[in-house]
Amino acid sequence: MAKPNRIYLYRITHIDNLDFILKSGKLTCPSSSDCDEQYIGIGDRALVEVRSAKKITIEPKGDFKDYVSFYFGPRSPMLHSIQNGYQGVIKRSPEEIIYLISTFGDVNENDYKYVFSDGHGCHSMSQFFNDEENFDEVDWDAVKLKRWHDTEDDPDRKRRKQAEFLIYGDLPFSVIAGIVVYNESAEVNVVAKLAEHGVKCDVIVKSNLYY
Repeated sequence: MAKPNRIYLYRITHIDNLDFILKSGKLTCPSSSDCDEQYIGIGDRALVEVRSAKKITIEPKGDFKDYVSFYFGPRSPMLHSIQNGYQGVIKRSPEEIIYLISTFGDVNENDYKYVFSDGHGCHSMSQFFNDEENFDEVDWDAVKLKRWHDTEDDPDRKRRKQAEFLIYGDLPFSVIAGIVVYNESAEVNVVAKLAEHGVKCDVIVKSNLYY
């Protein structure tokens, strides 16, 4: 699959984190002085610690905690672990998890600094880039896969599935094009939060983006 004409970016977070995001008007990177003290983490805590110490060696440099991270596709292996409680991750209902969706076009038009990888950011084989000319290095077939487990014929498929797009610093909520939720109950919850904070954003129910 060639690079798509419109590149979507997918960030998963706990639905209750949306209140702080809407109140502050932005998504904060972990190192931000404005970060949410009540932030609900949904990932692998051990992996989060490893990522926090990992350096980004290309511009704008820093380390992982200086970036807001997105995937290039839905149904990440991490979401699978979250929904099933695998690898020491707290098990959560899909109704608790939302996608914050942006596009590379919106990021690029607003001159936000970024880097992206061709696979899982902590994997030793993964390479990082900061120029859209290198988007061909991303395996666009892999990032869209619903079944991504490694096979004998393709033992590197899971790594490539987890290619990441990292945006440097805090990110205004205005760059979020839409919110995807699991079911109508989650939709009602999110719509109520948006109304409470006077924010407009499309909310879409797509259970097929979950496990």
